[in-house]
Amino acid sequence: MSGKWKIAILMLTVIALISGCFGEKPVLEELGEDGKGKLKVLFHDENSFYREYGNYFNVKFPEIEFEVISMNEIYANQEGPVDYKAEMKKYLDKHKPDVMFLDQEAYSEYAQEGKLYNLDAVIAQEKFDLEGYMPGLIDMIREKGNGSMYGLTPYFYTNVMYFNADLFKEHGIQEPSNKMTWQEVIDLSSRFANIGTGEDQIYGMYEEYGQADQLLSKIAATSSLQLFDAKGEKLLINSDGWKNAIKTTADAIRSKAIYVNPPSNDENGPVYMRNDDNKFLAGKAAMILDGPWYMNQLKNRKMYNKNAKDFDWGIVTVPIDPASPDTSATVYLNELYAISADSANKRAAWEFIKFVNGPEVAKAASRAMDGRIPTRNQFFKEVDGKSMEAFYMLKPKDSNTSWGNENVPMEFYQPFRKLETEALQTVIDNKKTVDEAVAELQQKGEAALIKAREEEKARKAAEQAKSGSSSDKASGEATEGESDTK
Repeated sequence: MSGKWKIAILMLTVIALISGCFGEKPVLEELGEDGKGKLKVLFHDENSFYREYGNYFNVKFPEIEFEVISMNEIYANQEGPVDYKAEMKKYLDKHKPDVMFLDQEAYSEYAQEGKLYNLDAVIAQEKFDLEGYMPGLIDMIREKGNGSMYGLTPYFYTNVMYFNADLFKEHGIQEPSNKMTWQEVIDLSSRFANIGTGEDQIYGMYEEYGQADQLLSKIAATSSLQLFDAKGEKLLINSDGWKNAIKTTADAIRSKAIYVNPPSNDENGPVYMRNDDNKFLAGKAAMILDGPWYMNQLKNRKMYNKNAKDFDWGIVTVPIDPASPDTSATVYLNELYAISADSANKRAAWEFIKFVNGPEVAKAASRAMDGRIPTRNQFFKEVDGKSMEAFYMLKPKDSNTSWGNENVPMEFYQPFRKLETEALQTVIDNKKTVDEAVAELQQKGEAALIKAREEEKARKAAEQAKSGSSSDKASGEATEGESDTK
């Protein structure tokens, strides 16, 4: 081998060694040797922040200080309806937190507006494990960030269908299974419709909260029905999809296949039943849709319900849309943690987000049973010997129906819900056909939308006048103070 080749090989070896020693430049500069840092974190309130995360994080990073920006202050001293989104934006602009605690709608909006720091590079460089999350979750987060990762979430919320295994066995009826459609659930539930009478009557599917409109909302969400066009200018209730959902709901209630609370004249919304009236806990209903927190009620049922009975129970997935059988519209992300794009403390913020979304927190959360499910699916496997697979079986999908359009005034929803409930009841009572009820609801709903826009305009004008008055007063006080000083 010639001398030139030996020198070339030697130089390549040295370059490789240098690269190995120094490595690639870190995306985020490491914390200083003393590990000190300070983070402004947006959270519900200071006490709950330290209880859930701060105290544990400080065991690992004792030199990082927190300043907790309490979200509760947004509602302080507010009178009348509060435009939460607008108030939140003002609050963030005022306090400029390093770490933001966001729901999925706010996360998507802030990511698209460039307010959040892109985590892709640091996740790749540090090889942060994204494989241990529930199926479809990372895809959903990326989708809301236009293909990029701007945040992570340690928990998600979803419902499953609980069933009383003893009732099915006693009456020789096959237990429910995963990925049933609504029609399959209704058909199964109807087999209990004529069992028992009076106090001994047995029900199939039991809707604990709300009235008929609550069941309609669930059926519509499963099929991803949209109540408005994208701009929130036109109601879409007069459509085949909504007509089918209304017919399915009405038929199920009228035939007593599904039990819902009776109609009420309460102007303030649905009637919420006391736990003492809960027919599922009392062993008189075969199925109920609810979240993970319901397991606590089952475990402590006699504390919650004086009529509660001991029975064997199980869970399966919520009803699915046959057009999308592997997804669920009930999955919701309410705790996305993201870093502000203009934060000067990105490394400390990333260490916090990495910790909150790490396996240690997920393992602890799997034992908490507080209604939140860890997004990492390695730990929440069984409860009382029962498989928790149903919680992770369906991938999340967006489903914005009656309550999901940001362009619709908040003044619209309560009046429309009353109109919707009344229209649905006329179908249940066979006073109107589905077509007649829906056509009338479309007309009245559009009138309610116009009225809501007028009320929104008046509210914003009043808020602006109040804000201007407060600014003038503050300016006057400042001028007076300056005069006094002089």
